Amino acid sequence: MFLPFDIFYDILTMNSAIKIQKIHSCLHLLSRTHRFLVCLFILSVDFTSADAQRSGVALLDIAPNPFALSLSEAGSAWGQGGGNSFTNPSLLVNSKRSSVEIGYTNWIADTKNIFGSYHKKLEQRAFSISFYSSGLQDLEQRDEPGPSNGLFSVQYLSISTAYAQSFRWFNVGASVHYLSEEIYPYRSNGYAFNVGLSRSFAKDRIHIGTAVRSLGEMQRLDVEETPLPKAWISGLSIGLLEWNGSKNPELPVFVRTHLDYVYPLNNESNLSQNTFTNIEAYARVGVEVLVAETLQLTTGFRTGNTARPHSFGVGYILSDIRFNYAIIPFETGFGTVHSVGLQYLF
Repeated sequence: MFLPFDIFYDILTMNSAIKIQKIHSCLHLLSRTHRFLVCLFILSVDFTSADAQRSGVALLDIAPNPFALSLSEAGSAWGQGGGNSFTNPSLLVNSKRSSVEIGYTNWIADTKNIFGSYHKKLEQRAFSISFYSSGLQDLEQRDEPGPSNGLFSVQYLSISTAYAQSFRWFNVGASVHYLSEEIYPYRSNGYAFNVGLSRSFAKDRIHIGTAVRSLGEMQRLDVEETPLPKAWISGLSIGLLEWNGSKNPELPVFVRTHLDYVYPLNNESNLSQNTFTNIEAYARVGVEVLVAETLQLTTGFRTGNTARPHSFGVGYILSDIRFNYAIIPFETGFGTVHSVGLQYLF
């Protein structure tokens, strides 16, 4: 069963609130394959129905690990290991130890995101190698109603390398990403790079960072190239509270907040006339509570016209291993995101 064109037209021309209700009321009429394709089409030409701050290759606009996701991706000033190559690569040198990290995210529409990184910290410099993939398998391909022509998949891939150097007054870093997207029967390759600066103050209680993300381009996919989610990001990370109770000195509590300001750089003239991409700036706020240097509780919030304003997470930290889990509830019936990750420090 196919969704009539007049419904598509109504969805693309109505305001955001009514649009989301219309999409949700129509999706139950379709099979799993058609529901995914309808969502893919609507999200690609009018992404404000799911998250107004995203455009182009969405893989680059989703944090690769659960810790960052649990903070609503507010992390442009805080070192997290190899995942920093996708935000602010200068933060690679802020981490005190090297790490190997893997992450798995079950995104909406049964999309599977997989991340892996190797991050090596030296005295005044650091580098990382990472991969980040996103895909959906076993979609049925049809030219008309009736038996399918077979199965196909949708795949995105980023293979990245990053380098950071510490100087007297600031840290600087850059990352390069090889990109590949495949939507049957079309395939496209491209590149992107991030550059960033960061610095810490007050005995590492205050961190600031700024970066330009996803500069580059993709090859043509069928008719035109897919735009990248270019953005300028600036952030602040502050250690707000460090409390050691007199009755329980072995249970210290440390509270840190993370603030990001994101300004999209996509030029409206570079986008298709049929693309309704929101290019307004927005903010992200994350709060991290660490109890006894072992139990980590996190939450995040993002402003703007978004279907995922809140996020939550929990972490368990040992001397050499960190486990993180994040959950992101979508408000528009698209489902709930779950993400798990494991980081080994050495």
